[in-house]
Amino acid sequence: MQKSISGATFRKMVLNGAKLLDENKAHVNELNVFPVPDGDTGTNMSMTMLSASRELSACSTNNMPDLCNAVAKGALRGARGNSGVILSQILKGMATVLSTCEEITAKSLSKALAKGTEIAYKAVTKPKEGTILTVVRAMSEHAAKITKKSIEVVDFFRGILSAGEETLKLTPELLPVLKKAGVVDAGGRGLLIIFQGFYHALV
Repeated sequence: MQKSISGATFRKMVLNGAKLLDENKAHVNELNVFPVPDGDTGTNMSMTMLSASRELSACSTNNMPDLCNAVAKGALRGARGNSGVILSQILKGMATVLSTCEEITAKSLSKALAKGTEIAYKAVTKPKEGTILTVVRAMSEHAAKITKKSIEVVDFFRGILSAGEETLKLTPELLPVLKKAGVVDAGGRGLLIIFQGFYHALV
């Protein structure tokens, strides 16, 4: 029964998320047709996550404020391209909430995701649906629903990943350029790979 996660586990989750994305960045690059088909979404998001990982690895304690500060700082410093910038904002928002938590529960993760979504939307001048923003928002909305009752952290991640996948499948309906190319949104896929990495560190 895992009701909460420690700083050490949080560290493992972030490093694992970065590693999984790095291993799958070529796949994400292949999906990249929006806003421009330059095939670098996976690379940009991976560089952003690896920068957060480096900062995290240099952090000598496992207390949450320090870990969260390292993740946010590293992601912002390493943010590349549109997708990397949006990802860094999601992580910054999440870190803001998690840094104030004694222990991380599904409820605090849900609040963190809501904050990450809010900050990411604000960072984009004209938010476009059918992108990473739509996927993170769907995950956040689902998180709020499932944390009304007490829920284990592993079940929480399982739930939001499933909601994210469902929404990712709908991105071609929201963004004609994706439909035309026959792909789902690259940034949304990248985000789900990172969260899969978080989840795998727990199971």
